[in-house]
Amino acid sequence: MNNSAGYTLAELVVTIVLLGTLTAMAVPTYNKVINKAQKQANLSDMETIKNTFMQYHYVTHMNGNPHFPQEPENSLLDSTYREILLEDGRTPDQLFSGNLPYNSNENPYMYYWDNDTTESGYVTKRFVIKDTDADSPSLNEYVVGEI
Repeated sequence: MNNSAGYTLAELVVTIVLLGTLTAMAVPTYNKVINKAQKQANLSDMETIKNTFMQYHYVTHMNGNPHFPQEPENSLLDSTYREILLEDGRTPDQLFSGNLPYNSNENPYMYYWDNDTTESGYVTKRFVIKDTDADSPSLNEYVVGEI
């Protein structure tokens, strides 16, 4: 007599193998999507910092003393940098609607500025916001602000 009330061991094994295969294919794809999203979020945060620092430069220019926010001693936009007073009396955190952004691993970005001389002899002031966190999906990605 045939018992059709349950599953055979072979059917159970095949189902488990299929589920395992689907999972094995889905996890790497999921990780790639997460890394790509974190990289884009980090680049967006770096753009936000750049735009805010450019706005700071424009405001100080209107007041007769154009400059970017000062560089951190260790080149990192970390908690120590967040507490310094800028020349207008605000802290770097107060330039943002919230706090100075960190990367997706909650580590600070690097910030430095220099002058770039073009072939025609014009000097461009520029600053760089860069992600130097070894575990970040946006490692060594950067944005540049120029005047």
